[in-house]
Amino acid sequence: MTPKLTTPVIFLFWKRPETTVRVLEKIREAKPRELFLVADGPRDEWEKILCAKTRELVKKMIDWDCQIYKNYSDINLGCRARVSSGIDWAFEQTERAIILEDDCLPHPDFFSYCQELLEKYKDNERVMHISGTNTQEGNKNFQCAASYYFSQIAQIWGWATWKRAWQSYDVNIKNWPQIKESEQWKRALPNYAVREYWTKLMEEMYQNKNPRKNTWDAQWFYAVLTNNGLAITPKNNLITNIGFGVESTHALQNDAKANLPLNKLELPIVHPTAIKINIKADNYNWKFVFRINNTWKKKIKSFLRHYVPELYSLAKEFKNRYN
Repeated sequence: MTPKLTTPVIFLFWKRPETTVRVLEKIREAKPRELFLVADGPRDEWEKILCAKTRELVKKMIDWDCQIYKNYSDINLGCRARVSSGIDWAFEQTERAIILEDDCLPHPDFFSYCQELLEKYKDNERVMHISGTNTQEGNKNFQCAASYYFSQIAQIWGWATWKRAWQSYDVNIKNWPQIKESEQWKRALPNYAVREYWTKLMEEMYQNKNPRKNTWDAQWFYAVLTNNGLAITPKNNLITNIGFGVESTHALQNDAKANLPLNKLELPIVHPTAIKINIKADNYNWKFVFRINNTWKKKIKSFLRHYVPELYSLAKEFKNRYN
């Protein structure tokens, strides 16, 4: 029997009525006692119609007994400001929450999984994130004896966290200039290629020069990393993203996480015997999901940049001069 969902749910949506309804139907089945609704506003008249339609459908679908909190924007804040400010607002009123966006369709077991682990690790400050997404689908060597494993990678398609963890979040990553050259950053990402990837991304985010600058999730990943945090990842995938297509903000059809199959969680939950990062699982994600050093060209480039910087600079100068 599925336990009652006493954990609050934060539901973030915008202008996609079709996906919003599908995700909300799963929330409706779980019947949380508290529901935080966060909606962004329109950029034009057509989006104004879509936003109004989506909000009306949400209103009609909430037909169970629950406390509803609303944070609806009249103007378009964008992904970065809307998601971060919405979660900020929710954690002013609750100590823990399950978080779903309007394109993250959960398996019914996702809710009880999050609820149990939120309670189990509520006082372990190193555990900062509980993910519903498992991207080990193509990894034939993936091994996980328990129902979940510990990771550095905070997947945000269906997740849960605590107010105590979210307090480490800064959407503007103001301490990046101090962190990027620190031993703390090197310890967090000892693999030079992975560190190179995230250093470049965070520098662009900090300087507001990244093409995906209108986002919030890289900053959450950064918060987990720089606080020596851990993310829990389920053995079986509990979330599939249904937002791929022309209406999606960041999701692309060729994304390695596209159309992941949903799988039932084996009950009762089996907990790991030790709190230890599954390095092999993380390395698979770095290579095949984040596509870090997944070609020989990238491997050679990273090696030269870190271990033979003079030769790397000469090669780069030569390329710029003659290409």
